[in-house]
Amino acid sequence: MAEVRKIEPISKVQLWDGSTAWLATRYADIKQLLNDRALSSDTLRPGFPQSSETAASFRKGQRVFARMDPPQHDVHRLMLTADFMIRRVRGYRPYLDAMIDEVFEGMEKSGGPVDLVQTLALPVPSRVITKLLDLPPEDSDFFLDRVQKAMSLDSTPEESQQAGADTLAYFARVIEERWDSDADDLISRLVRGRVRTGELTPEELQHMLHLILVGGFDTTANMIALGTLLFLENPDQIKKLRENPDLAPAAVEELLRYLSVAHHVAYRQAAEDTSIGGIDIRAGEGVIAPIMAANHDPEAFPDPEKFDITRDARGHLAFGYGVHQCLGQPLARVELQAVFAKIFDRFPNLRLVEKVENLEFHNSIIYGVESVLVDW
Repeated sequence: MAEVRKIEPISKVQLWDGSTAWLATRYADIKQLLNDRALSSDTLRPGFPQSSETAASFRKGQRVFARMDPPQHDVHRLMLTADFMIRRVRGYRPYLDAMIDEVFEGMEKSGGPVDLVQTLALPVPSRVITKLLDLPPEDSDFFLDRVQKAMSLDSTPEESQQAGADTLAYFARVIEERWDSDADDLISRLVRGRVRTGELTPEELQHMLHLILVGGFDTTANMIALGTLLFLENPDQIKKLRENPDLAPAAVEELLRYLSVAHHVAYRQAAEDTSIGGIDIRAGEGVIAPIMAANHDPEAFPDPEKFDITRDARGHLAFGYGVHQCLGQPLARVELQAVFAKIFDRFPNLRLVEKVENLEFHNSIIYGVESVLVDW
């Protein structure tokens, strides 16, 4: 991306299926594109660009507001906004702190080494999501397997579709079970207040819950594992954080900027003619606005390849920008701050068991690492 940015910052590229799209690589251009109402997010539009056949299969199977344009997008998104407001999700912090302490106690009792992915990165967001949706915690393994299969670019399109269908079928059963529920969990409230009133169909709610699961599970888990790995590669930053715990929120923003784990998002198609950086984009043409390119643009973030938790990284686009900016970002921030405010005080001698170059990383829509063995 950096090489392309220097040579031709907005360039025409060829995709896996032979089609072409415009690729933006500058922060300012990407931010403008993500906020351009002339660009559609509707993956069912003929010729909509995608990064691979499997990614196209996964996205076309999602009928959620993330794949819709206003005004329909706005109507569906507003149904969830209150549940993800900063004030509400901050109420999860005591639960998170207690749960993370419990995880750390389990790590200590095991004596190490442990796989940080399995012992910390996956349990934290999965338990939060199951609590949010009031689902059995023991179903976490099912969710994890289906989400990873659906989003893995090593899966065939058929495998990805089946994994998505399995999850939708699960939520169909949950919706049916809670049809007459007067409970206060998110699903019961949506069934009672939106589905039974006719504002949402049961199928639309299934897809909405699937989006919450994917967005609130996989991304945060990968950020926890990769974030810890990044800190361990930069012990000077651990020292800064331990000396000044108030840096935890800034550290999380820098982690979000530096890692930019959503590698295959921000694909759009021009619904009408528009322009960016002096380049005319015609209706029907595809557009790619990669957030990792924006977050590593030296014009926006000097020395972008340096991980620096004292940097003001708040302008990053890790959660996107514009109408499709990630709804769950307040919850993700609370979870990440809870983990990184504690982990290096609890395990001041935390270290990698194997070399970074020997680790296996995901080939997936969301960037991540398969396992991280650590000891202390």
